Amino acid sequence: MKEVVELGTLVRQEIFKLTRKKSTWISTGFLVAVEILFAILSKVYPKTFVPASTFESLYFARPIIIFYMIAATATIITMEFQFGTMKQVLYRRYSRGQILVSKWLAMLLYSVYWYILSLGVAMLLKLMLFRHQLSIHQSAGHGLSIFAQSLEVSAATFITLWLLLSLVFLLANLFTNSAAAVSVGIIGYFATNIVTQLLTMLIQKWDWTKWNPLTMLLYPQMLAHPGVYQPLLNMQAWQMLLGNVIYIALFLWAGYKVFTQRNL
Repeated sequence: MKEVVELGTLVRQEIFKLTRKKSTWISTGFLVAVEILFAILSKVYPKTFVPASTFESLYFARPIIIFYMIAATATIITMEFQFGTMKQVLYRRYSRGQILVSKWLAMLLYSVYWYILSLGVAMLLKLMLFRHQLSIHQSAGHGLSIFAQSLEVSAATFITLWLLLSLVFLLANLFTNSAAAVSVGIIGYFATNIVTQLLTMLIQKWDWTKWNPLTMLLYPQMLAHPGVYQPLLNMQAWQMLLGNVIYIALFLWAGYKVFTQRNL
């Protein structure tokens, strides 16, 4: 019980630090502004920015959230080492495991915040600008409504985001500078889209290659376009979900081992 209370205290401290950062509120304002911008563009140029598609994408909020979270995750550990505050926390008799898990939980709550915010803003913009032009209950294909499709893809993006973040956590524990962790996270995000064709070629030739982390990052695309990605990747959605969960657990475990043995 004592350990749980201490962990809760550490999580609250991490959340407090996030709320005190100007960048948190500037980023919030920027995300909302981007959603408003694309909602207006969708209203003015519906043929270019199809209202149903832009709503499903939460008005292009998801890529921004990914960049925000990669940066926040990379710095939540490395900044502690750079400024020497990690030693101060350890001197308070918190274990290394408690410190790292508290950072995991803080980032989990932080990522939930971004997704709830983006979905809430998207719903509000839909009501304000597309009340009579767009029904979120109309079919988006695959037996899902536009709203259900948006939620499903958002959930899948959340899972793959945490695959990236688990790797970023690992790298942040290996290096004292956040640049390497941020770079790998962003490169990993873009690399998935760039090497998709190469991945599919490899998978078609050697089926076992489909079990690599980059393939797992295509989970949202598979849910959005199952008829396209399932035959290309030779995988079902549940297999990709399972693969994501396994890789997340492996990367977090590896990061935990590195952190608990790291010299301060």
